[in-house]
Amino acid sequence: MKPRRTPDSLHKIMTSNSGKLAKIQQKAGQLQVINQFLTSELIPGSDEYCRVANLRQGVLIIEVASGVWKTRLLQLSNSILEHMREHVSPSLYSIELNVNPALFNERAEAPKPNPRKISHDTAQHLMSVAEIAPPELAATLHRLAKLAKR
Repeated sequence: MKPRRTPDSLHKIMTSNSGKLAKIQQKAGQLQVINQFLTSELIPGSDEYCRVANLRQGVLIIEVASGVWKTRLLQLSNSILEHMREHVSPSLYSIELNVNPALFNERAEAPKPNPRKISHDTAQHLMSVAEIAPPELAATLHRLAKLAKR
């Protein structure tokens, strides 16, 4: 009988410089560098509306949030390509732009705090109504009245 092969340790897989995982890590790092160069050096403030999606056989694939951004980058594509060749990767020979509306929708805005306040008088009115209200409504009115104290 053939002895079973023991699986490689996770540490060995993560630290090895060869294999599929190392290639994936290397490509992800390269895409991150290209994306950072694109959004900070070439088009400042565009990080919310465009990102580098892939680099395949010398073609840089960039996703944009709308047709407006695609048009804007199409106009700048020759300049972007030149700068990318100079500073990042000389093997680039073209840029492909894809519209991905989900890119714009991914931005999650932080919830805004509620600026409305309950006055002390309103809290007293709520408490007096809670005295004659059914128990479920009374509990809700008490919680609302407590908001005046913050």
